Amino acid sequence: MELMSDSEKEIMKLIWDHGGVITISELLDQIDQTGKDWKRTTVRTFISRLIDKGMLISQKEGRGALYIAQVSEAEYLKVQSVQFVNQVFGGNVSTLLTSLFGQQCLDKKEVEELEKFWEEGKGKLK
Repeated sequence: MELMSDSEKEIMKLIWDHGGVITISELLDQIDQTGKDWKRTTVRTFISRLIDKGMLISQKEGRGALYIAQVSEAEYLKVQSVQFVNQVFGGNVSTLLTSLFGQQCLDKKEVEELEKFWEEGKGKLK
């Protein structure tokens, strides 16, 4: 899965928050609400790039088009997390955890949440 620029991620976030399907008018309205001063042509450029990357498809609807997310936000975050661990920590999750938790102490609730997460993960192993 290709990386998205920060601006492309902002566009995708708006689309994901809109249920994964949006028209250009709805998207422009959402962008206006964020305070961004992006022109319609700029947004169309981002959409074209996202289509080229396989993140979106365009489906004709009347005189306009619907833009449909082809990747969920959860799927994108999962892939990006794995790529991050591979690139920065050589795929070693232990090194990542040491880096994260070596910097700060966890409170009791956070430790309990992590223990629950690990136990659930063990149950999924075969």
